[in-house]
Amino acid sequence: MSGTDGTGPGAAHARLPSRRRFLLSAAGSAAVIAAGGEVVARLTRDAAAAPAAVGTRALAAPPAGSPAAIAGTPPAGGPLAGKVIVIDPGHNPHNPEHVAEMDVLVNAGGFLKACDTVGAETDAGYPEFDFTLDVARQARVILRAAGAKVILTQNGHTAYGPCVTQRAAVGNRARADAAISIHADGGPPDGYGFAVLVPVLVQNPSADNSMIIGPSRYLADALLKHFAAATGQPLSTYLGSGGIQPRSDLGGLNCSTVPKVFIECANMRNAADAAKVTNEHWRQAAAQGIAQSIAAFITAR
Repeated sequence: MSGTDGTGPGAAHARLPSRRRFLLSAAGSAAVIAAGGEVVARLTRDAAAAPAAVGTRALAAPPAGSPAAIAGTPPAGGPLAGKVIVIDPGHNPHNPEHVAEMDVLVNAGGFLKACDTVGAETDAGYPEFDFTLDVARQARVILRAAGAKVILTQNGHTAYGPCVTQRAAVGNRARADAAISIHADGGPPDGYGFAVLVPVLVQNPSADNSMIIGPSRYLADALLKHFAAATGQPLSTYLGSGGIQPRSDLGGLNCSTVPKVFIECANMRNAADAAKVTNEHWRQAAAQGIAQSIAAFITAR
């Protein structure tokens, strides 16, 4: 997420009670990974056979066997049967071609903000939108294999966007049990690690997210545990405190009525983090960590 500089509101993180629930749900999240592991392994083999060029500026149609190409309804059973999850891959491969549309202002929860942005990229030119789509597609496969209905806000095929308000609306309309927006930051080159951006209370004629503040913080805590374990990624050295950054300036959080967080998986402008996001195996681990976190959150509720 280009421009996330750690100066957002509410850097302090107030701990909430009952966090140990997420430590007790490891069996449920492990079942998710077991259910989807075979599919993800196949995806990794497919990617190894035809690796994408680092620095590509557009994402081609997903290959056969990729998460985006695997359709159909989720299995009847599974630890997440009957649950609805919305995954929001940050930005869009076509946003760079539609800068004017990206600059259109939308109501982001009581104030105006640009529809969307192009996103960040590594110094070598690997774009954030390629990273977020790959991770989102792989996470979708894992969660579907566990029985969940998974909806992507965009799959690289829309002309641009959608706008931040529309991304939130996807989860609201689906009455999702959990929603997550996947990003990789474009921060200072000496900063590294991951952080979870959580909603700040917004109540005005345009938005009311009061019902999701607590549940979203629990989802964030699940990510602090499971994403770190799956990827080995440390907490951010420059975003928020203890891996948590409350944000009141993100329409995707302000306008959400379902539990939702953003995750900045890495800093694309940091050399070590850039090596991670451009590594297919690390992206697979990131997808697993996100799936584990969502499973832990949902099964603990």
